Amino acid sequence: MVELKLYLGEPEIQAKRKILAVLTDESRKTIDAIRELAKMTAMGAAEESYMKIQSIAEDIKGYRRALTRSLAELGSMIINKEDIMRVAYQIEELVDLVEGTAFRLKQFNSGKYPKYDVMDTVSKITDRLIEMIIKLNDMIKMLQINPEKTSEMLPAIENIEKDIDGIYRQSLIDAYDSINDPKLYVLVKDILERLDKISDLILSLSDSVMVVSIGL
Repeated sequence: MVELKLYLGEPEIQAKRKILAVLTDESRKTIDAIRELAKMTAMGAAEESYMKIQSIAEDIKGYRRALTRSLAELGSMIINKEDIMRVAYQIEELVDLVEGTAFRLKQFNSGKYPKYDVMDTVSKITDRLIEMIIKLNDMIKMLQINPEKTSEMLPAIENIEKDIDGIYRQSLIDAYDSINDPKLYVLVKDILERLDKISDLILSLSDSVMVVSIGL
């Protein structure tokens, strides 16, 4: 369980610093989760990586609960606490989505579906997702350093999301043309759609971080 001790007598700037440090820790954990997802493209690595992602998801929930309690204790000292909690909940939602994607990828990587190899496409997308989540993490860290500069980091995240969207759309076309087994197609389509949703959610998170920066 994550412990975040804040006291009502602390100055607002110190309270904000500690709150933002928790968001940074959460986003760092999310980088670890997506890196483990990327490792699942290698045969034999799926089960171990999936278990690590599950553990990360529990850690994220602990961070979010601690953050919720601390913001409630601080009351009006933190003006934009709703915006901060929105980011925390979105990070939790993101890791849950990563976990669900990992579960499906684990089924695919079990050797049951040898006729179609989606792993090259998954590898391309997860590599880009790692770049994307690292840039989001940089945005969140910038909240503690210079909030006004967070806007300068947003275009890079938007560009990666567009690249992922292009890979996703082409891969759906390729899968439709190449897969004759309806059950296999549904599984591949589900995996690809979830990867695309992860990129969409990271982009949405970057917008939420921008809102937090305005209130600092």
